[in-house]
Amino acid sequence: MFVGHFAVAFLLWRLFPQVPLPVILIAVSFPDLLWSILVPAGVETVRINPDSPLQKFVVFEKFPYSHSLVLGSIISLPIGLLIAAILNNPLVVPVFVAGSASHWLLDTVVHLKDLPVLGFDGDRKVGAGLWKRGPLAFVVEYVLYAIVTLFALSGFSLVYALILGGVFHAINLPSFFGANRKNSVKSSNSYAVLALIGFGSFTVIAALVI
Repeated sequence: MFVGHFAVAFLLWRLFPQVPLPVILIAVSFPDLLWSILVPAGVETVRINPDSPLQKFVVFEKFPYSHSLVLGSIISLPIGLLIAAILNNPLVVPVFVAGSASHWLLDTVVHLKDLPVLGFDGDRKVGAGLWKRGPLAFVVEYVLYAIVTLFALSGFSLVYALILGGVFHAINLPSFFGANRKNSVKSSNSYAVLALIGFGSFTVIAALVI
């Protein structure tokens, strides 16, 4: 899931307006931002299918640090503490950890039973597998994004958020519909870099216009 995570950020911002939106946007992106660093570093591994861009063919072989509920939340805690200290805002800590944990919860809807719960060897892995039905996953994610955003924002902020989410979601069309015969992403490192660019770009633009 991609834009769906940012809808949760908008909701958290409405509930906790004392925490700056950029911080919350980073929080909900944190697992994928961390993952995009750990994959090139060889700590976590992913395998893509060169013959298809469909998300259901991406095999997340190992990502216990970035994408487990328990260990991932523990890792997000010192980041939240650091930001809280810089901003002198203790509320940042629980909001940052909650935002990071929400990423895992939303991912369980689309992932194919590859998400670790604890993050340790032999851990149970979960995932409802909505990515197996790409077109349905595409619709469900944007509907979720739109509904939560409609509740969380208003005025021009709402309009900008809906447009921004629609544009970024449309960029991911090939991963839901398989429009390309071959996968334009040629390596796991490239895939990780694209995730970093995607989450980073959305975060920066949203922080500027919303």
